[in-house]
Amino acid sequence: MEVDGEYRQLNANILQIENEYYSFIRPKQITESGEKPTLSMQRRGVRYVEVRALDVSVHDPLGVGVAELKFIEALLLYCLLSPSAPIDESGRQEIESNQTAVATAGRDPQLMLADAGREVSLRDWGRELLAGMQPLCSWLDRSGEGGFSDALLVQMAKMEDPSLTPSARILADMRMRDESFYQFARRRSVEWADYFSNQTLSAEVMADFKARAAESLAAQAALEAEPQLPFGEYLHQYFTQK
Repeated sequence: MEVDGEYRQLNANILQIENEYYSFIRPKQITESGEKPTLSMQRRGVRYVEVRALDVSVHDPLGVGVAELKFIEALLLYCLLSPSAPIDESGRQEIESNQTAVATAGRDPQLMLADAGREVSLRDWGRELLAGMQPLCSWLDRSGEGGFSDALLVQMAKMEDPSLTPSARILADMRMRDESFYQFARRRSVEWADYFSNQTLSAEVMADFKARAAESLAAQAALEAEPQLPFGEYLHQYFTQK
C-alpha cells in the first residue's frame, strides 16, 4: 500500500508475498529474478524440500553433528519412500495438535498423540517410526560411507530415556551449574566463539575466500549499475505475473 509516496505494510497479520509463509516443512524451487515461488514450482516442479523445524544443537560447535545429519537424511528418505495419503483438514488439525503437545511435553513418557482418530503414545509411535527406518539405514550403510544405523540407534535411545534428549541435557547442565537460561546460553556462546577463534585457516583457503568476496562485490556493483525499474512498476509486474 502506497501512502503519500511511501510503501507501508498492510497488516502485520496478513501475508504480503508468498515468501512470508513459514511452515515446519515446505517444497521449494530456485526462483529466477522477480519470480514468484509458486510460479517457479508450477513451471519447473519441486527441486528440494526445506525443513525448518530443526533446532540448532547447542552441544555442537557447528550447531549440528554428523550423526544428526545422517539421521535427518535417512528420515527424509524414509518419508519419501513410504506411502503417504493426502492430508485432509482433520489430519492437519491432528498434526498441529501433536506438534504443540510434543513441543510442550515431549519428555513425558505418558504423552499421548492423535493418529487418524486413534490415540497412540509418543513413545510407541516413535519406536514404530524408528524401527521402520532400520532397513533403510542398513541399506545406506552398505551403499556409502556408513554410520546411518549408528545414528538411528542414538535416536532410539532417546525414546527409551528422555534424559538423553537435547532439552533434558540443557536442563541438567543448567541445574548442575545453578544457571539461568540466559547464563547457560551466554556461556555456551562464549565457549563456541573461543573454539572458532582458535581455529586457523590455511593460506590457500584464505586466498579462496578473498577471491570469492571480490567476485561477489564486483557482481553486486555490476547489478546495481544496470537500469532499475521504478519500485511501483516492479511491484505491479511482480504481482501480475502468470
